[in-house]
Amino acid sequence: MTGHRILPAIRKIRLLLMLMLAGLASCNQSLVYEENREMPGINWHKDSLVVFAPAIEDTSNVLNFGFSFEHNNDYPYSNLWLFIDVKGPGGHQQTDTMEFFLAEPDGRWLGRGDDDSRTVNWLYKRGVKMRQPGTYSFVVRQGMRRDRLDGVRSLSMWVEKIDPETR
Repeated sequence: MTGHRILPAIRKIRLLLMLMLAGLASCNQSLVYEENREMPGINWHKDSLVVFAPAIEDTSNVLNFGFSFEHNNDYPYSNLWLFIDVKGPGGHQQTDTMEFFLAEPDGRWLGRGDDDSRTVNWLYKRGVKMRQPGTYSFVVRQGMRRDRLDGVRSLSMWVEKIDPETR
């Protein structure tokens, strides 16, 4: 009978250890930019562009760039294709095509949340040093084969400064 009492205690200890490790890891990183764009009508039309414009002033920093995607159970796929157009302050432009996974092969959603809302974080670019200071433009559009993606709540972009020793 005491075994049933030990299991919840072990789970609490595991959770506490995971939170402590996450806290220690975040000591080496600091958020430089974060912006969230909510999707009107909880869907994302293929012609709807999501624009982020982080200002990067200190080019000595090593940065990670990432996205967070929030959806609900109406989202019909286990992945998401994005077209990302990046334009620097000097006019240099590049386009990336990225696939992000949202579910396990067995259909279980990845990320954190509940049945009403799931958020998945992805690292887009790791350990980047920008060549020149200024405002960078990230224009994102969905690249799925459907005009309208239902169940999409929001897309966020974040930039974090990292300790070059820990990358």
